[in-house]
Amino acid sequence: MKTQACQPILLILLFLSSTFGQVHAAQSQPAVQLNTVQVGLFPEYYRPAVLVVLDIELAETTAEPVLLTFQVPADSDSLGVSERAEDGESLPVDYETSAFGKWRDVRLSTSSQNILIEYYDPNLAKEGDLRSYEFQWLSIYSVESLSIVVRQPFGAGEIQSEPPLAAGEAGPDSANYFYGEVGRVPAGELFTLNLMYTKDTGNLAYPALEVQPAEPVSDTTPGRTPSPFSVIMWLLTVAVAVLLLVSLYYWWFKSNVMEKQDRTVQGVGIMNPEKQAVFCHECGMRSRPADSYCSNCGTELRRPNKKTRRSFP
Repeated sequence: MKTQACQPILLILLFLSSTFGQVHAAQSQPAVQLNTVQVGLFPEYYRPAVLVVLDIELAETTAEPVLLTFQVPADSDSLGVSERAEDGESLPVDYETSAFGKWRDVRLSTSSQNILIEYYDPNLAKEGDLRSYEFQWLSIYSVESLSIVVRQPFGAGEIQSEPPLAAGEAGPDSANYFYGEVGRVPAGELFTLNLMYTKDTGNLAYPALEVQPAEPVSDTTPGRTPSPFSVIMWLLTVAVAVLLLVSLYYWWFKSNVMEKQDRTVQGVGIMNPEKQAVFCHECGMRSRPADSYCSNCGTELRRPNKKTRRSFP
């Protein structure tokens, strides 16, 4: 009986000890501070959605490695997380996600101070030529400096925003970019940016983006279309080769087939005159090879002289 009475007390003590242990572990881990966060918004970038790129830089006082949790929209698509190495190369990072209302928590562990989170947000509203989008930033970490960069889609009018962004400037890809400095955003504070622009998809007069090669094009570039001169020279080479083959075949056929047949026919009539057909020079009657006189009129038949035989080498 005493043992059964002590069991609930032991369970309570174990629960309290595990709870205090988790609290102590959470307090022992230093607070995470975000030095800068640059939000890149790319509306209708290869998809009828908005590509969101979060370029996050941790404070130098953050211990390494560190466990991080960021919030992205629950319906975001094509999520990708990477970290920037010391040489500037981006390396993929393993992460876990869990849904929490309209948000999705992204948990990861990293030893780098630069984190890159990319995803597509499908919440781009379209009504005729009008486009509107609302971006929200919510984090459990405070940000010392939050900035916004918005790429204007090709064929779109000037972007209107609230809060307003700076006037557009041409970027390296010939597109206009709008910039905004938000400043410090405390942890747990929601920041919202509303965008609106028009885009006439039927305007064919708008110049398309110039296509640029991914690498310098040379004579050895795979898939490169050959020049017309090289095509002509290649066709001439093939034509000459075919002509030579036809000529050689004709010479061989004439030397080994046609002349052999001609020699065989001539040999039957000249070298073997007894097998040659004889016709009477008086009445024209054909006689048999062994006849000496015409069987019709009795005239002596004339046969080829053996001196007319031709010899072949």
